[in-house]
Amino acid sequence: MRFKLRWNSFLPAAFLAAAAAFAITLPVSADNSAATKAAANTGINLTMNGKAANPKTLPFLDKGTVYLPVRDMGEVLGTLVSWNVQAKMVTMRYPKLTVKLPFGSKSANVNGQHVALSSPLRMVDGRVYAPLRFFSEAMGTEVKWEKSTQTVHMTKSDDYMRLTPYAIWLNQVTHDLYLTKDEQTDVTSIGKLDAEFKGTVTTDGAVRNGKNTVLTFVDKYANPQPHYDVYALLIRNNRIVEQKHAAYDRRYEPNTSYYQVYDPKGWIEYAVLTDGKIVWVYNDEGKIVATHDLSELTKQEDVFGVQAVGTDYLVVRPSRTGLLTLVDLKDNTTTVLADKLLTGKDLAYARDNQTPYPGDTLSFAGDMGHGIVDFAYLSPFQKNASSERLTYERPSYAEERKALPKERSFQEMAASCAVDTVKSVHMQDGDITYKPLIAANKQDQEGIRTVCRMLKKITAEGSEVTLPRIFPETFFHGMSVEFTAGDSVSIYRAEGTKLAMGSELGGKTIFLEDAEMVKTFERLKVSSNN
Repeated sequence: MRFKLRWNSFLPAAFLAAAAAFAITLPVSADNSAATKAAANTGINLTMNGKAANPKTLPFLDKGTVYLPVRDMGEVLGTLVSWNVQAKMVTMRYPKLTVKLPFGSKSANVNGQHVALSSPLRMVDGRVYAPLRFFSEAMGTEVKWEKSTQTVHMTKSDDYMRLTPYAIWLNQVTHDLYLTKDEQTDVTSIGKLDAEFKGTVTTDGAVRNGKNTVLTFVDKYANPQPHYDVYALLIRNNRIVEQKHAAYDRRYEPNTSYYQVYDPKGWIEYAVLTDGKIVWVYNDEGKIVATHDLSELTKQEDVFGVQAVGTDYLVVRPSRTGLLTLVDLKDNTTTVLADKLLTGKDLAYARDNQTPYPGDTLSFAGDMGHGIVDFAYLSPFQKNASSERLTYERPSYAEERKALPKERSFQEMAASCAVDTVKSVHMQDGDITYKPLIAANKQDQEGIRTVCRMLKKITAEGSEVTLPRIFPETFFHGMSVEFTAGDSVSIYRAEGTKLAMGSELGGKTIFLEDAEMVKTFERLKVSSNN
């Protein structure tokens, strides 16, 4: 059974807050020669709080001033530094601090106050360099120059932890949180994290879906075995509106923080929080629309990791057994997935192993529709192997699957392909989606005829192979052809000048080497903004 692939429909979307570093592209003027020579002969070293700081581009010393590209300044200082090409302005943002430095100016604006500059911005090989000491001292960093070793020693309070690559800061003393939505917006306080940190604090990242953002912190320490305190925050309108705390021993896998459901009017997105015992689901307005008591559903008093939440199912891992479990809300059943998907020594390992933690190595991979759920499995007995992709068909959808149209071969779909048998063609490159071809639109019908010619040529001249079912390393890149009969087939770029007809998940696939067809394939992609 084949289904349209939309990888970005079930993998977390990347948080959209902008990172600090990006290339500066401005014309190089003739007066850069001295600075260019200085940069070429650089031997400048940087340290921050006693540790070596290694920017991507080396700093240089010119007339007693150490310069660093603005793209690297944020990485070294833990700030957000950006360049506005229209305004010709460098801006540094940090909690309680905004510094603006116009190109060519002899003064800067620090929190609304004008401050004289001893050294201006410089242009070197098309990049904007800024005086390191000015930006460092503006944020309270002590700067010392050690001539004998050509080293700039910087010392600053370590209170703020910058969550790279996100524009979020955590005050590790007060636990106040700050963020900015993009590089052109000042940093604002969003509230305080209710936590007591005991070990190494990291973040699982922030996932923004619709009006909600879920931000997760993980505090790892020995208790005496590895222990994880997990703090999940729901953020709306730049304020923390909900916090949950879960605690896991020995094993922690990131909990899901959102899911989305396809609707003819567009994707409907939900945020998810858990304390390891209860799962709360929030709609785009921040209202709780579902609550799931995991102990009640599984009949186990335990703490659970939550790998996936759907409209009528959950995928959870109880800490004591470590066996990934599917909770089917449609028929109120629970299934230990290892018993259905693994055999032999792999199943024995899942059942009996205790080191480093009990349970299996299955993980949720995707909801393929019609009650079919895929899982990635990396066998402990297959060293340096790729994850295998395993499929579980939920019994509660058995009747629905029986009613589906009979699966057709690639050749049958290609032979029937025509404007009146194709419903639509959807195209995407990862999280970039293009204008679909809709058969009902006359202006799209020539494009659909082109797609049909591609299908016919691939099946007539290509070579069919059976690929192992694996978990792809990237989002889907290709097109999905949906037929009025209810089935679909995908075409995607393979290596070089090859097109493939099948699925990036593996299974039966036809490959055809054809450079001209690849060009035609690419020409069909039209930006959805056009």
